[in-house]
Amino acid sequence: MNWRYLVFRLTLFVIISECNTCFIGNQNHEYRLKTGSSFYMECRCDERPPAVVILKWFGPNDKEIFPPGPGTKSNVYTEWWDELTNSLYITNMSKSSSGEYKCFTVYNETHYVHTYDVQAYEAPYFINTKETQYVINGSDALITCEAKGDINPLISWHKDNFEPIEQITEDNKYEISSEGLLIHNISVQDNGVYKCVAADYETGEEVAIDIKVEVVTMPEIVELVAVPENIAYEGASISMECIASGTPPPEYSWKKISKNAHVEDKPNYKQTMNKIEFDNIDKNDTGIYECIASNTAGHVSKQIKLNVLVPPKITQFKNATAVEDGTVQVVCRAEGIPVPQINVAFFGESDDLSIVWDSKVISETETEMYLSFLRVNKSHEGTYICNATNDADSVTAEMYLTVFYKPVFKEPIENVWGWNGNTVNLTCDQESNPPANITWRYESRDISTEKQLEINKIILNDNNVPVIFENDTMYGVYECIAKNDYGTAKKVVVFLQGFAPPPIRNAIVMNITSTSAIFAIVGPEQINGPAVVGFTSEYDLLKNYNITDIYINRTWSIDRPYKINKLKPNSSYLIKFAAVNDVGAGSWSNYLEFVTLEKSSPEEPTWSTDIESIKDGILKWKVGEDNGEQIDYYVIRYCPVVYLAIQNNECIEETIDPTNEFYLSNLEGNLTYYFELIAHNVLGNSSIASTYITLPEREPGALTAGSTLGIVLVAVFLGLILLDFLLLVMKKKGVIASCVHKKDKKTEKINARDRKGLLRENTEIGRSSDGHKEFEYNKNTGVVTGKHSAV
Repeated sequence: MNWRYLVFRLTLFVIISECNTCFIGNQNHEYRLKTGSSFYMECRCDERPPAVVILKWFGPNDKEIFPPGPGTKSNVYTEWWDELTNSLYITNMSKSSSGEYKCFTVYNETHYVHTYDVQAYEAPYFINTKETQYVINGSDALITCEAKGDINPLISWHKDNFEPIEQITEDNKYEISSEGLLIHNISVQDNGVYKCVAADYETGEEVAIDIKVEVVTMPEIVELVAVPENIAYEGASISMECIASGTPPPEYSWKKISKNAHVEDKPNYKQTMNKIEFDNIDKNDTGIYECIASNTAGHVSKQIKLNVLVPPKITQFKNATAVEDGTVQVVCRAEGIPVPQINVAFFGESDDLSIVWDSKVISETETEMYLSFLRVNKSHEGTYICNATNDADSVTAEMYLTVFYKPVFKEPIENVWGWNGNTVNLTCDQESNPPANITWRYESRDISTEKQLEINKIILNDNNVPVIFENDTMYGVYECIAKNDYGTAKKVVVFLQGFAPPPIRNAIVMNITSTSAIFAIVGPEQINGPAVVGFTSEYDLLKNYNITDIYINRTWSIDRPYKINKLKPNSSYLIKFAAVNDVGAGSWSNYLEFVTLEKSSPEEPTWSTDIESIKDGILKWKVGEDNGEQIDYYVIRYCPVVYLAIQNNECIEETIDPTNEFYLSNLEGNLTYYFELIAHNVLGNSSIASTYITLPEREPGALTAGSTLGIVLVAVFLGLILLDFLLLVMKKKGVIASCVHKKDKKTEKINARDRKGLLRENTEIGRSSDGHKEFEYNKNTGVVTGKHSAV
């Protein structure tokens, strides 16, 4: 490397040749030293020294320079090396230490001086010069390079893209000025390292700096994102990051786009490099944010919208009051981001045309819903619920609308019946808001004026309570007056004397079996008293009517089947009927004769209402009376019910033996079923008995009765096998032991038989000559055995 381009700090000790002290003649010397270097000069007496050697140094101010004292430091000082040498030291040359330094001596009483003019100079150095500089493609650009020194340095330019390094001279492409190097019509080929050299023409010293020139490109924003996303709940923490490309790398700035161009929104974020961070966002942070990426080539921007979700808040929904037939408006106002959707619910007459529903968006965060009642009525009174919903949450609020209205009677005219021995309460039931004051008046033409006044006086004393009447003279017309701040209403109560009903108009037999009969009864046409509430009857066997006056009676309410049971088959009966009201039973009708059948189809079964049995999975019914023939089977049909509709395509029909219960284990729990039941005997079917049954929900893992029974039988069987096995092992007894023993015996018999046959095959039987003694000879062993036979 050329030494001219190597920049370093050098401590220079300038050693001048020895000066003869006790010298004859004066001398002058000049020295230029770079600032920061050191200077050293010796003043020496080489002649025969006099008795006293005089060597002294004086500075630019003609003051003598002395050696430094103990423990002190000095930039300029002297020091005796030996008794003939006095040296001058300048440790750090600077402009302030520049000047003439003189070495003084006396020789033969003559003064001699050696003068040294030592001057410090500033080496060239660079200022305001960037080592990397950017230029824009297609334009003229100035590469700046500024240097300072004692004199203005000479600037030269070199480009070291190629070897050897070329010096740049002025031409159509380059123009050199005191400000720098101007390059015309920048292109990509102008990229590279340019060397700026500053030289001191007096000293020849020079310094150089490498400047990297890059052709710049316009920034381009490649990504603008919000983390975790640009939709956030109020109070959350998010960040936005802007990523851009460009040469040089762009710098970033952010701003919030204000709706009002004259008002700048105060930022609620902290920017770090290309990011902005929100620690605790609120609704005011909603808006559009712009990222600007800039470099020397220009700038670009991109926007992103931040949506802050603020849960809805109902700010207005107050209780209200209204007067019937008047108007009133109920307002539900809510705010939130985004603008909430409002719904108002009322559990009343929702199709009332006198209510106008309307809504209005007040601002970007607030909305209202109006309920305008064009004509208020008392049915509008009640609780109204306002619901406000947006993407953040849903809230509700309640208000109560109170309607004031005048008194209203459901029945403006009412007939009240009374009779001897009965206490009657006359009431003045009405609806009003606020509650009305009640007054009574009485008027009857059948009693004297004095009696009417007496009754009115009684009524006045019992103003706000039901009036109790126990006197026949009090029949007549009563007037109840109800009054409040919004109006008055009247009710007429006609107090009449009531009587028992007249005889019924007709009665016929509708259905008859061997043990029961059902009748149709036509009641009296006109009744001077309370309405008929039922019918009563007396009946008995025809043959008993001439024997006794005590008969069987049966009474029915008006809404029940008029049926009598427990009759004797193939028998004649007489029955009479009377209508019944609150006064009592009326006159008897004529006798009606009917004859029961000898035998009949079964009675309609009656369902049991035993809830516990249904919980246990059993549906029960009661069997009808014995009609001469036994029930031989039942037909039961059941269908699931879904949304109150019978699923006829899923019905199942079963025929079961005579019983009074049906197991529900195969049916699904927590479901309603429709059941039909018909009893059958040889004469036919009963009428259909039907009912709806909702089965309870089954517990998880619950077993049906059949499953439970099967598990129990299997467990018992396994237990018996285990017990029998233990008896086999311990005592050689039990069913298994018996089987094993029989098998062993059978095997033993077979083996004995086989041995016997084998013995016969291998043995010859002989008889002695006397004819009495037998012997056996075994062919395999050669053994002879004998036995005696009977003579």
